[in-house]
Amino acid sequence: MFSDSPLEFIDNLYQNNIYIKREDKLPYSFGGNKVRFAEAFLEDMKAKGKNAIIAYGSKSSNLCRVMSQLCFDNHIPCAVIFSETSGDTNNSKIISALGVREYACEKARVAETVNRAIEDFKEEGFDPYYIYGNTKGEGNELVPVSSYTMVYDEITAFEKENNINFDYIFLATGTAATYSGLLSRACQVSDTRKIIGISVARDSKRCKSIIQNNLNLYFNKEVTADITVTDEYLFGGYSKTIKDELAEIDYIFKEYDIPLDPTYTGKAFFGMKNHLYKNNIKNKNILFIHTGGYPLFCDYKGIKL
Repeated sequence: MFSDSPLEFIDNLYQNNIYIKREDKLPYSFGGNKVRFAEAFLEDMKAKGKNAIIAYGSKSSNLCRVMSQLCFDNHIPCAVIFSETSGDTNNSKIISALGVREYACEKARVAETVNRAIEDFKEEGFDPYYIYGNTKGEGNELVPVSSYTMVYDEITAFEKENNINFDYIFLATGTAATYSGLLSRACQVSDTRKIIGISVARDSKRCKSIIQNNLNLYFNKEVTADITVTDEYLFGGYSKTIKDELAEIDYIFKEYDIPLDPTYTGKAFFGMKNHLYKNNIKNKNILFIHTGGYPLFCDYKGIKL
């Protein structure tokens, strides 16, 4: 349904040419990589003969927003489990406006709450699909991963058409599905260019472990790959920020009209700039993948959608 997001030149930085893959411009539900994830989950749900969807995330979850919108538009019953019990964001308000069933719980009770949502649907005659597989979050890892193998192909098609080669690819890494998809396809075609993940949620050891597991699942065997993820820009944890990152977000929006959010893309862009500078990387073509998050940018700016 959604493919070929724009790929644009931004500017020169430390003698490097900086390009950006605008996944935030995917024309659905404010865009972002979660549009591709949600579509993949929906197709997997249909393939498995299910007829209702259960999603899980925080109240700022981009995936829960897109999943809710996609279900609403396709007349599919949907439930969202929030791991937060207070506070609203643009994303959570959009979800509520769509009439989605909402469950709130502490993180320690997610599996229990997923089971409750499943039973509630079953009592009404539905056969629900939990996007993360079983109640432990296992079983559907490759669904979102596979959606990003084709994005790698979009990138290489752009390179061929424009006679350019990207030396580095940078992106925010949370659940690591986007990174895993790109690297899986790169390994398939024996591409050894650097794909660098800027972790926004986990320490690098945990990120690498998740990516390695995804690669092994994708190839159905143990594989060896160059997995590069830095946790240098966590700033204390998920959604934590520092003044320099926020200043970078403000500058990029003012200078290039590109919205970055403090939780994902702002950290990643800030991390990319610092990585290039600290490692004295020059005269390279750099691609930054903008994974979306416009509603989170609006949260930061105090804009109500």
